[in-house]
Amino acid sequence: MELSPRVSRNRGAYKKLNIYTVIASIVAAIIVICLIFTVWFTAIIIEDKGMEPTLERGDTVLCDKLSLAFRSPKRGDMLCYRAAYGKEVYISRVVGLGGEEVAIKNGQIYINGCLLSEDYIDESCAADMESTLVPQGSFLLLPDGRSSIDSFEPEELIITAGRVVGRLAVRVAPVGRISIFE
Repeated sequence: MELSPRVSRNRGAYKKLNIYTVIASIVAAIIVICLIFTVWFTAIIIEDKGMEPTLERGDTVLCDKLSLAFRSPKRGDMLCYRAAYGKEVYISRVVGLGGEEVAIKNGQIYINGCLLSEDYIDESCAADMESTLVPQGSFLLLPDGRSSIDSFEPEELIITAGRVVGRLAVRVAPVGRISIFE
């Protein structure tokens, strides 16, 4: 059975339309992925041992930049923040919130005089820090690997909200350790 000239012409136009649709879909997907990784997430490769055992050197994580618009950080959250000088991004855990007195005695953290229970720490250290008031709009952040905090002054551990990039959301690599952080 022979096709009419009109049907043949429409088939050619339909094939061109399919090709344009596939190309437009691919371009739209690339734009959406670029927007997601510029507006919503930032990828970070862990280069130090500060957050061990939670995060290990070489892990790749995604930092959720939009979550801070909907919920302010709470104690225990892992935040990504910019260094005071330079462009480096670090990750630490929120220990003290704005308006709280934080002290460390023999490696134990006290918030407004009450002992803080931390189930994410494997090892404690014998560090001490005098009672420090965390200013409003700031957070006192500590790494999970607490042996390194002896070298910091309390002011270096207090991060203003303006330096916070976002909340740690997902570990995407290595594949065997993929996990979502809440």
